[in-house]
Amino acid sequence: MNKDTSDYLSDIIELLLDAVCVVDAKGTLLFTNPAFETIFGYAPEEAINRNMLDFVYPEDRAKTINAINQIVVNDQHPRFENRWVRKDGRVVHVLWSVYWSKEKQVRVAIAYDITEQKNLEQKLIYMAGHDPLTDLPNRSFLTTQLEESLSIANTISTVIAVLFIDIDGFKQVNDIHGHGAGDKLLKTIAMRIRHVLKKEDSVGRLGGDEFVVILNSIKHKRDVIEMVDELITEICQPLIYNDAELIYSPSIGAVLFPEHYGDAEYLIQCADKAMYKAKYEGGNRMVFYNDGIKLPGAKNTG
Repeated sequence: MNKDTSDYLSDIIELLLDAVCVVDAKGTLLFTNPAFETIFGYAPEEAINRNMLDFVYPEDRAKTINAINQIVVNDQHPRFENRWVRKDGRVVHVLWSVYWSKEKQVRVAIAYDITEQKNLEQKLIYMAGHDPLTDLPNRSFLTTQLEESLSIANTISTVIAVLFIDIDGFKQVNDIHGHGAGDKLLKTIAMRIRHVLKKEDSVGRLGGDEFVVILNSIKHKRDVIEMVDELITEICQPLIYNDAELIYSPSIGAVLFPEHYGDAEYLIQCADKAMYKAKYEGGNRMVFYNDGIKLPGAKNTG
């Protein structure tokens, strides 16, 4: 670098939109540029002479130390991501590019704020796994949740119940009152199911008027019966739409694991069969799955 160029270097650093900082071998901040304050909220006098790790989100400190060791010990020049906590308490996602000077025993780091990008990624991930109408997990995400529950249940020998809920009268609600009424009914049922479930349990919407509940909080078959009684009572609370009371009720099929052993899809299918048995018996009730359930039509697959 010639002298003319070096004369402009400090001005260039001052104008950068990315944060620049210099840190010594002990992790103490020696220099920060104006963008550092813009991104993290700390003026130079508030940051300089403090340890860099003081600003790192606590859960990211271990991986930050590991990345620094890779730079210093192995003479690498990696890029890595971590989170910092702004002066106002907000969390900032940061992409770092770091250079270690052996001669001067300092790290020169450039930070790029990727918070907006990370938030968008998280939003897209959430949307991919959730039903937009009810905000419940969709079939794909719910199946993953159930597989995780089954894995835990296998490890610690606990009982899980899977409930398949179908809403009797849903088509009539749509036909008589319109799709606005149907949407309101589905959103209300989703809210009511969530209200009854314990924090260990989960519920998702498979589509249409079909919901699946995973009960991780039970110990005995009677616990399922008590929970379903609560669910039916809550779901069937009156619901008014345009001054008209909507008429509906739930048909519920239940299957117990490990009494019936299988993967997530198998258990959902078993609960589905039991639900159709409840529907054929008049609805507004629950039926437990057993291997002897025989139903007419395409839903009876064994």
